[in-house]
Amino acid sequence: MKDIPNPRIIRSKRRSLALQMLPNAELVVKVPYWMPDGDIQRFIEVNHAWIKKKFDKIQQAKQLSDKLTGEKILYLGQLVAIQAGNYSTIALEKNVLLFPEALQFRQKKELNTWYIQQAKTLITRQVTYFAKEMSVVHKSISFSDTKSRWGSCSHDNHLQFNWRLVMSPLLVVNYVIIHELAHIDEKNHSMDFWRRVGKYNPSYRQNRKWLKEHGNILFSN
Repeated sequence: MKDIPNPRIIRSKRRSLALQMLPNAELVVKVPYWMPDGDIQRFIEVNHAWIKKKFDKIQQAKQLSDKLTGEKILYLGQLVAIQAGNYSTIALEKNVLLFPEALQFRQKKELNTWYIQQAKTLITRQVTYFAKEMSVVHKSISFSDTKSRWGSCSHDNHLQFNWRLVMSPLLVVNYVIIHELAHIDEKNHSMDFWRRVGKYNPSYRQNRKWLKEHGNILFSN
């Protein structure tokens, strides 16, 4: 099937088959050791529509990223134009990101540093606000750039967030924060957990969907 990527087959002691489309558009098929190649191929063919949909979505995100490179960036769900000039620091003014010409040779590194600073300030502030609203106490906050999750809450209530969240709309940022704060009292994804999330973020389903559909764009920078 030329319209989908060649799969990478991973055999293990698992009992069932599973598909995974990675952010780089690599198709991973997880199968039991004993599974014949013919059965694996039929499994891929049966799920062709799902694979094609995921693959096309990633390709569209990449095209958007290529179009924006060097011109605009995403910040809180909005496209922000980059304006290089004789500036001393990176600063956001009226939906324009002022960028020092002297730093253009390392633009990506400087932009990521700016994103991280914005994320730490914004997310820390929002965590403080919602923790008070939800009457929960967290231990600490840290930031990462892992592709596997947007946020986490450890068994001892240490919170971790992906700094790239600051590229998404504020409602989406708030959803992830509320999701992790809810785990302080509910260490699972039970009905009680989702009721608690919904109480403080009524649109959590739409926000969760946004991350699933557009999350890959946040890693294109």
